[in-house]
Amino acid sequence: MGVIAGVSHNVVIGTVMGSFGLMLASVEQRLGVNAEEAAVGIPLVLVGSSILAPFVGVLIARFSLRLLLLLGGLLTVGGYFVLATTNSYAFYLIAYGLCFGPAMTLAGSIGPATLVTRWFHSNRGLALGIVHLPIVIAIVPWALDRALGSYAPTTIYAAIGTISAILMLPLIMLTVDHPPSAETVAPEPEDKRTADGSFSIGQLLARPRFWALCLAAIASMTSSVLLGSLLVPMGLSWGFSRPDAALMQSIMSLVGIAGSVLFGWGAGKLGGGRSLALIGFNCAILWLVLLQHPPFVVTTIIVGLIGMHGAGAVPTLGRGLSDTFGQASYSRGFGLNTLIGLPFIALAVVGSARVFTTTGSYDIAIVAIAAFFVIAVLLGLYGATGPKVEGPAAATA
Repeated sequence: MGVIAGVSHNVVIGTVMGSFGLMLASVEQRLGVNAEEAAVGIPLVLVGSSILAPFVGVLIARFSLRLLLLLGGLLTVGGYFVLATTNSYAFYLIAYGLCFGPAMTLAGSIGPATLVTRWFHSNRGLALGIVHLPIVIAIVPWALDRALGSYAPTTIYAAIGTISAILMLPLIMLTVDHPPSAETVAPEPEDKRTADGSFSIGQLLARPRFWALCLAAIASMTSSVLLGSLLVPMGLSWGFSRPDAALMQSIMSLVGIAGSVLFGWGAGKLGGGRSLALIGFNCAILWLVLLQHPPFVVTTIIVGLIGMHGAGAVPTLGRGLSDTFGQASYSRGFGLNTLIGLPFIALAVVGSARVFTTTGSYDIAIVAIAAFFVIAVLLGLYGATGPKVEGPAAATA
């Protein structure tokens, strides 16, 4: 089940996020839109994902997880064929908002992560880290940079859709929702459960520690989405060539493979909150160094380290939510985190594009994300305080 979860996560998030920055210039030319209008794609993905995310816990309880993963996979493939067959800006928005957005939640993040938490109890943080290895997102920019010189954008979109279908859909059909001995794999004492074994949305939102963990993780997620979406135009603004900028994006994702495993393992040792605080501290420094516009080699190292930390945020948050509120509350908590993160990520992507249009530089955006990470350090440390919450009837935590 870990392989299925990993492939699903990688194909959906890796292709959508890995292709976006490199395809922006062709989108502007083909659809006749400006940079800000083209950049709306990723915020729309986040809107579509976030609207669905809080309800995924309910859907998972009522429907087969295999069915939800399959739906997400079909939406992903469908989105690419929409992009391959239209020159309409409206359909561009539909592909990202109504296809890739829900797919990101169903088959890219919460669906695969839920499958992992069901099948892995010990070393859950490490398992989540391995599943979230950013393998595809490391390959896509490198491959697209070479393909764009030889093939039309519509052909590239069709190829991505076809490859995604071949890699993902047959595996998803093999999904088994629960391990055969589900009650003994990850037991939770009955005195630590409510009637449905989880916290309601309102009960999670009423707990400051939930907000602290989520916002600390959102800083890293915002950073990752910002670089994943705009690293190519950022690199061009710093004087690097498009192939160099694409190489930076691939290296960022490759280094992220180590970060996903490292912080997934570290979260099991330090706890989710402390690990998020460590990520925040390191990333604040890294972004401030990036503000100095270092040469290509140094910039690549810095971007790679930011990617390493960003990739570690998801398994780290997963460990923090599971440890604090129980495995039964994981999917609902992660879904809420996605919704809460929407305005931060959308503001970062669209705001950074606007800042560049206005000033000709991304420096103001870099300062803002560094400041967010400073706050994330404090939030992570607060989220690490206190014992595991025993159940929804417990006092606020």
